[in-house]
Amino acid sequence: MSIQETEIFNHDTDIVIVHKYNSIELKGWTNQLKYIDKEVDKLLNLFGQSIQNKEIPESIVTLFSKRKESNEQLYNTVLNYSNIYNNSLECDDIQCDMTYLREYERLRRAYQYHIEKYQNLKDRLYNLALTKK
Repeated sequence: MSIQETEIFNHDTDIVIVHKYNSIELKGWTNQLKYIDKEVDKLLNLFGQSIQNKEIPESIVTLFSKRKESNEQLYNTVLNYSNIYNNSLECDDIQCDMTYLREYERLRRAYQYHIEKYQNLKDRLYNLALTKK
């Protein structure tokens, strides 16, 4: 969807407006997941510096590697669904709309869960870095 396609018009139905907002949100999720991918490496580098470049514990590296892998899988899923979701504006009945909205909701829950897990992992790293000084 382009910016013009996500603009809200007076003649848009409620469901079309919902689809437009969801499309914008999906784009935000892909941007955030892309950022997390880069942030993981930076966080590990900063952590390494905080412990005076001693070796980062394998358990920490493993946790972040798994989270990064999970992030990449979710990123690909959201990106693929974003491309499919563009077709939601072509729906002409409620069954079609609900199919898109159910999958969107499933993805939203997965995204929120992923972000929560990532934030908890970052908090663990920050706490570990602050206690190592």
